[in-house]
Amino acid sequence: MTGLQTFWTWIFGLSVVLFFLVEVVVVFGGARDIGDMLRSLLEHARETEAKEEE
Repeated sequence: MTGLQTFWTWIFGLSVVLFFLVEVVVVFGGARDIGDMLRSLLEHARETEAKEEE
């Protein structure tokens, strides 16, 4: 390979690795946000149920 081909091959490889890292952060961050949302909704439902019983 010529120097230019090697350069662009390394750039492409680096971009694939960085894209994978961004995807991992987004997936785990989104899963944590969904878990937080569900906990909040369940807590709100319990509070609403407790107020209705009074």
